[in-house]
Amino acid sequence: MVRTQPGISPIRFDTSRILAYSTAIALHALAAGLLLIPLSQVPIRSDAVVPEPRWQLQEIVPVVPTPPPPTPVPVVKHAPPPTPHALPAPVENAPMPVFATEAVIPQPAESGMPTDTGPVADSIAPPAPLVGVQLRYLHAPAPAYPRDALRVGAQGTVTLRVLVGVDGKPLEVSVERSSGNRSLDNAARSQVLRQWTFQPATDNGRAVQAYGLVPVDFKLN
Repeated sequence: MVRTQPGISPIRFDTSRILAYSTAIALHALAAGLLLIPLSQVPIRSDAVVPEPRWQLQEIVPVVPTPPPPTPVPVVKHAPPPTPHALPAPVENAPMPVFATEAVIPQPAESGMPTDTGPVADSIAPPAPLVGVQLRYLHAPAPAYPRDALRVGAQGTVTLRVLVGVDGKPLEVSVERSSGNRSLDNAARSQVLRQWTFQPATDNGRAVQAYGLVPVDFKLN
């Protein structure tokens, strides 16, 4: 059996690869050389002239003070004249309810009766009370209904004869006409004497005493 020895191929060089390697080596060598070169220093001149500072006196300009603003003169406002207002007309108080009163006619003195011839008093006696005056009420609260009159169902009208003083307060109260029940009569008389006030009667513009009749009703609803 015959063996055949393989033939030896010729060696071939890659030119492009060799050129690339060579270029890289050259660049590295150049960079190393640049790093080894000492840096050149610029010598500092010792004879350099340093400029001296120069001071310049500035001119002082006088400041003229600004004059203060003129003080405003206060304007005096005159108050307008008061507008006259019409005074309200006086309101007259409405008269209190007036009960019908009966005129009491004084009996004339009987003829032949002796007249009093006593000494005349030094001072003038006050005028006699007016009689039969229609009284006007200023404060007239209703009296309380007596309990015994309520139990028996009593009712009616009491007519009282009242003497009113110059201050409007009752001085005397008497029963002129009974209601038929004594409790009603007493309740009416006590209430008028203690709680009621009247408008004083006048004679020539002066308050005087006066008699009048006052009816007081007691009714059961």
